This record gives sequence, structure tokens and C-alpha cells, in this order.
Amino acid sequence: MAVRQEFRKSQGVVPFGVGAIIDFPEEALMSAGLDMWPSEQAVGETRVALLNACQVVDSRLAARLTQELGRKIRYFLTPAQAPERHAFGAQVKPDTAYMPFVRFPNWYFCPRCRVLKQIPWNSQSAADSMKCSNFGRRVDGSGEPCGNLKKNRRPSMSPVRFVAACEAGHIMDFPWDRWAHKANPSCLASVGDLYLYSTPAAGLAGIRVGCVKCGNSNSMAGAFRQDVLSDIYNGACPGHRPWLGPDGKETNCNHTPQTIQRGASNAYFAKVVSSILIPPYSAKIQQLLDRPDVWGEIEVSPLFDGKLHEPWLRKKAENLGVDPEAFIGAIYERLETPQGNTLKVEEKSEEKYRHDEYKAFLGPRPPKSERQDFDTSQHAAGEYGQDFAGLFDNVVLVRKLRETRVLTGFSRLMPAEASNAPPASLSLEPKEWLPGFSVRGEGIFLTLNQLAVSEWLKKSAVLQRTALLQERLSNLAQQRGTPTRVLTPQSVLVHSLSHLLIRQMAFESGYDSSSIRERLYVSSAADNPMAGLLLYTASGDAEGTLGGLVRQGLPGRLELTMRAAMHNAAICSSDPLCIESNGQGLFSLNLASCHACGLLPETSCEEGNLLLDRVMAIGSQNDSTVGYFSKLLT
Repeated sequence: MAVRQEFRKSQGVVPFGVGAIIDFPEEALMSAGLDMWPSEQAVGETRVALLNACQVVDSRLAARLTQELGRKIRYFLTPAQAPERHAFGAQVKPDTAYMPFVRFPNWYFCPRCRVLKQIPWNSQSAADSMKCSNFGRRVDGSGEPCGNLKKNRRPSMSPVRFVAACEAGHIMDFPWDRWAHKANPSCLASVGDLYLYSTPAAGLAGIRVGCVKCGNSNSMAGAFRQDVLSDIYNGACPGHRPWLGPDGKETNCNHTPQTIQRGASNAYFAKVVSSILIPPYSAKIQQLLDRPDVWGEIEVSPLFDGKLHEPWLRKKAENLGVDPEAFIGAIYERLETPQGNTLKVEEKSEEKYRHDEYKAFLGPRPPKSERQDFDTSQHAAGEYGQDFAGLFDNVVLVRKLRETRVLTGFSRLMPAEASNAPPASLSLEPKEWLPGFSVRGEGIFLTLNQLAVSEWLKKSAVLQRTALLQERLSNLAQQRGTPTRVLTPQSVLVHSLSHLLIRQMAFESGYDSSSIRERLYVSSAADNPMAGLLLYTASGDAEGTLGGLVRQGLPGRLELTMRAAMHNAAICSSDPLCIESNGQGLFSLNLASCHACGLLPETSCEEGNLLLDRVMAIGSQNDSTVGYFSKLLT
């Protein structure tokens, strides 16, 4: 019998996306690949109902991912909503379904007798196999064997803590048999011969796996050394991909597996791409035509005298709730361009992709009828006072926005961006869709004064501090064999400002800091210079549109928040160690920024809480002019 386990729909994309291990009560499961998703398994009307209910359309993001991934991406799908609890025999709605999982890790142990047992990848949660049926003696030699107990008294097996994984995303069970028999590889142990037990020794040395058949045992001390599994796997990764089922094994992986804990933070790094829906893509008609079901129906509609049947299109427009003339005009525009897409997105880097958003925030406000997903109101920097105007160019209150987040792959041990291994695949065969979800929220968009930034860049101390971080970035990239990122003082400044503002906004806006996200817009290119940031809320629940963030951006409030943020940044409980630091945090990629003054929850930061320096914002005790916002401290 299957057991119903629940989580939010958006969590099915990240953090519990394809390939992630999720701890449920008494068991650990892995989110299954796209081949097993309900929309892939369903047929006929049920499939259509699921696609209509779960489909997310963002043609701008789809075009970008088509170029990056080298295959056509048409749309995105959210995890299906679970069927409502109903009486036995009641009809289940066709647009609801349960999401698929596989069992991983497959090794479980009994908390009573400590025996190790393998459980099949597709076993049900309430199956008899989840109960201990060991007829052998307990590891301490006391008590009655679990197998002699009545079924309702037998303890449930618990998943083991340790697994093995490589940078390419492969993951496999820890080799318990081989590890226990390191000293006696010739032992032919069978089911029920291996035990996982604890001893009085401290740490990993107190966890041992032993064989009752030959008497050998081995502690977990040393199991986490980087190359300790190389001999067991003959120097190569087995290439297991349990999220893709029994046929998911991949060959020719050159990475060496390492032991990790199944719940460790490095067991899963989701590769997520996000995008803000901007005009003209946010227009209602364009969103309707981007839907594969709508456009597909138009493409196959019969022609009359070589033209579309306009009466049918008018009826279609009325059913969709849009102006018929505008609807027909948009269709003809698409048909006159290659591949039926007037809003063609040329190949762009991440920098240029964000520049489109940058221009949209600074552009005119959309017509009233087109503000359901993008609505802005601009304020001149002068409205916030003279000091503020000398530091900023624009303040844009984003009353409505829609963000799409898409899972394109994942890695293990380290983020995909920091590894030379390609991200792990989400399916056996490439799909024309990816898992994603769309959330709505509000935000504040700020741009720095370009003239003031140019003057600030002339300070030698600013360049020296940036060069220190750049050197460490370059050394790290060289060690990992990845491209070197070019760091600019503007990016450190904008990023540090973002963190300081979010920390202050959490006190004043009504949002928790983990609910406020940053999106950075920085470029030193001559044709599209940028120095701006978007602070926004886009949560999967009602907290995304409280209105508190926009309210804090109004004249008379934002300047006070800005001053308070800088005054709080000037005082850190770890000073003077923090403000005088030449490197702290992961790989020493932060300067004057620590948990007490500058770091944010993981969900808020784009850069993994790295490349921060509050001295760039407020200056130091020795030189206050290094700080771009130092005048706000007076």
C-alpha cells in the first residue's frame, strides 16, 4: 500500500527536485526523473488535463534555454497537485496526480537488532519488506530475534545515513559489504550477515559495520577521505542514476565517488535558471499564444482561400477573454515570421538577458489592461532628498511581477558552476519541457548614479580590495578547471548593498529575510552599462504580495531605510576582526562581511553569500572615502 507524503508544489522543483533525497517519516525517497512524471505516463484526456493544469509558459526563458541546452524547449511544468482525500470509490479529478519517487538509499538497518538489509527501489512504503524480519541474533546477543516477533510488533527499518556520490551527479549506496570485508574480501556474506552498530568510541570511529559470518568489522573512520572508495570501484564511478530507474546507469564516468551523508548540503545542488516576465512577453495575448495548446490548435486550423478562418478566431478570442482584433493581428504577426514567433530572442549572454529586464524596469508603465504580471511606477531620485539623489539615478516600485524558476539539471559534491562536470540529466531522453514554476510578487528596483560610481572607481583602495577577491577567484577556477569569472568593483558594491538592504527591510517591511530575494544587474560594458538591483518577494504562498516592500520604497521611507541599513552595517559584533579581515567565509571570498553583519539566508542570495564587502559600502575606520555610501553615515 502506498503512503501519502506531502510537500508544496514549488518544492517539487527546488529543493526537492529530480534527483534530490527527501527525508520522510521512517523512510528516505528520491524524486524520480521526468520520464515518470504524471504527464508522461498519462494518455488521452487525462494527459491534456494535466498539461493544462500544470503548464507554465515563458517564451523568453524557453528561447534562452533552447539556445543554452541545444534542444527545443517549448514550455515548463509544475508538479501535479495531489488528488484530494476522498472516500473509497470516489472519482479522482483528471488534472490531479501523485508525483513519483524511487526508494534511495536501498540499504536500511533495524534500530532494534541493527541488521543491514537491502530494500528494492520500487517497494511500497507500507510493504512487509519495510519491517525487520531478521531471524538471526541481535548484535549484542540479547533478546529475541525480530523475525520471531508478531508482524505488528516488528520494528520498521530505517535508511542508512551514508551514501556515495560523484561530481557528475551520480549517486549509489555505500558499499557496506566491501567495506566490512576490507580485511577479508573472500567472505561470501549473505542477507542478514551484515550489521551496523555503535561502539563507545567518539565520532565516526564509533560507527562500525560488521559481518557475523566471518567476524570481520570496520569502522566508518576514514570513509570520508576523498580517494578512499577508489580501490573499491576500481578508480571509476559506477554511474548509477537511481532517479531514472533500473535503466538509468551511465557508463564512462571518470569521477571518483566520495562518501557523503544523505542529508548533507552537498548531496544535491540544483541548477536553477530564473527569469522575470517583462513586456511584451507579459501581455495577455502573447502569453495565450505562447501556450502550446492554443498555438497548436491555431496551427492546424483549416485555411479558407489561403487565409485563416477569422470567424472561428473571433470566437476563440471571446472564449479566451481578449480583444478579437488584437488577437487576430498578433496571430498574423507570428505567422509572418520564421517558426511562428514574432518575439524572437536572439542568442544572448546572461548579462544581455538581464539587460532586457533592466530596460523594462526603466521603461514606460504597461497599459492598464496589461498590468496583471508586470506593473511599475517610477520615482526620480530627487524625491528622496539631495544625498540620495547623489548616489542613485532611479527608484522603481514594482507593484506586480512574475518570476519563472526552472530546474535544468543538478550536481553533487559542489555546484555545477564550480565543477567541470556537466549537470546530471533529468530524464533518460531529452524532453521538450522542463520542471518549473511561476510565482508572483512585488519589489523595489534601484540603479546607482553612474557619475558617482565612476568617481568611486578611481579610488585605489577600491581597486585593491577587488583585486584581492579576483585573485582568489582565479586561483579557485584554475584548481577546478573552470572558466575564470571577471569581478568588478561595481558587482561587489551592488551585491553588498543588496544584503545590507534586505537585512534592514526584514525589520521594516513585514517580510522575513528568507522571503526577500535579490537580483543583481551589473555590467561594465560600454554598450549596456548597468549598476542596479532588484529586491523582490516571489514566494509560493500568499506572502508574496503583502504590499509591504513597495510601501517601504516610497519617498519618505526608503531614504530612512537606507540610512538605517548603513548605520547598522557600521557596527558588527565581530569587529574589529570582521572589518579588518583580508578574507573570510568559503575560500576567503568575503572581506568585511560575516554572519553578524552581511550574510543572508540561502534562499535570498544569488552568489551563495560570497563576494561581499561592507567596506565598499560604508568605508573603514582608516579611510571612510572607500565607502560609496559613507555620506549617509554623517
